Amino acid sequence: MAERESVNGTRVALMEAAAALFAEKGFEVVSVREITTLARANVASVKYHFGSREGLIDSVVARMAKPVNDERLRRIKELEGLGVVTVTELITAFFEPLFSEIQNSPLSEKLFTKLMGRVVGDRSYELPEEVMGQFREVASRYVPAFMEACPGLSADDVFWRIHFCFGVLANTLTHRDILKKISDGKIGDEKLSVTLKRIIDFCDAGFRQ
Repeated sequence: MAERESVNGTRVALMEAAAALFAEKGFEVVSVREITTLARANVASVKYHFGSREGLIDSVVARMAKPVNDERLRRIKELEGLGVVTVTELITAFFEPLFSEIQNSPLSEKLFTKLMGRVVGDRSYELPEEVMGQFREVASRYVPAFMEACPGLSADDVFWRIHFCFGVLANTLTHRDILKKISDGKIGDEKLSVTLKRIIDFCDAGFRQ
């Protein structure tokens, strides 16, 4: 039992160390040695637990994405049971699970938001099929709901608008600090719940346009 706990502890430590480093530096530049040094593990442990550095990245992303997508599916099911659903309700159901996960993460809010921003916006990284399958399932439920809430929009229109919303999300999460610098400290340092409301309002208007 103690040995199993030690093995699981090393696996978790590696994922948490990798998540912190990927958030701060990006996926491409972080080395295995940096990760194992921060996790206080040996270099061979990455291959033992994840098969490769890429396997570790995929595990970090899957660990972060699954609870978000599970909650999105729970919420759309709940909304479907209510009958008529608004665009605002759909966008809120889509974004709020992400921000809840940020608040529950062992990472700091700043690091988690950066990591999620990189996952959404870093085009050098391809999502693992496990996570891509989750996103396809989410899309299969949300796209028809958006089409019903916005009569006249085709499936293509909805996919593009969701894609644009992801762009807003990725830029906001990854570069909040830049906005603070550009505004000379006047803007950007606010509660995450306030930023979420700004994103929802902006994307809501975009969907209705």
